[in-house]
Amino acid sequence: MDDVYEGHAQTASTRISAALGPSASEPLPARVLVIDEEAQFREGLCSILSDAPGIAVIGETENMGEALALAAARDPQVVLLGIHDADGVTTAVQHLRQAAPKASIVVLGGHATFGLVQGLLNAGVRGYLLKSSSGQELVATVRACCDGSRRVFLAVPPEALVASGGHDSDVRLTEREREVLDLTACAMSNAQIAASLGLSEPTVKRHLRNIFGKLGAVSRIDAVNKARASSLISVRRTAEFF
Repeated sequence: MDDVYEGHAQTASTRISAALGPSASEPLPARVLVIDEEAQFREGLCSILSDAPGIAVIGETENMGEALALAAARDPQVVLLGIHDADGVTTAVQHLRQAAPKASIVVLGGHATFGLVQGLLNAGVRGYLLKSSSGQELVATVRACCDGSRRVFLAVPPEALVASGGHDSDVRLTEREREVLDLTACAMSNAQIAASLGLSEPTVKRHLRNIFGKLGAVSRIDAVNKARASSLISVRRTAEFF
């Protein structure tokens, strides 16, 4: 992350101790567990989160065994899982979900292929961020994971999520289907899309079914990326939420 190595004068133990004791008059902060095998990167994450109002780091570790014990004992709301490759990450996510079933798991990785992200979403993660993401994106994602919604959060360049396989250059979307898919790519739920376009939710769902059929897509993210790869909708470089 751009600012992940800056400003971590506090030790991890000091930050965690402070995080565990808010006064009775203050709202309880979002509880975050940080896991990454690289100590300097992990410390940077803890510093960014600890400096953000309303967020508390309740544990940090490089070891998955210790992470599972912390997850079970401290009931985090969000688990940030740093990875260096895809080996074993799905299994790690499954174990973390068993140890802390109420926690939202956000994976931080160095790259973002379509297959990797799709596999993690299928495993139940709430988000995927690149390790080069800004501290602002990190904090915003942690807060959004605690807002009561069940949205999935991605903050990766769209071109990093291009699906494999060919694309049918003869695919034609109607203007309404393009509008629905473009709003889908902007993180809007079916209800939000319906309100924005003056449609009913069943109509939005029908448009999405038609879009999936035309593109041969199996999910919203698959449809968005296939449409982008075929230049059917615009490409955005800002954080994407699906």
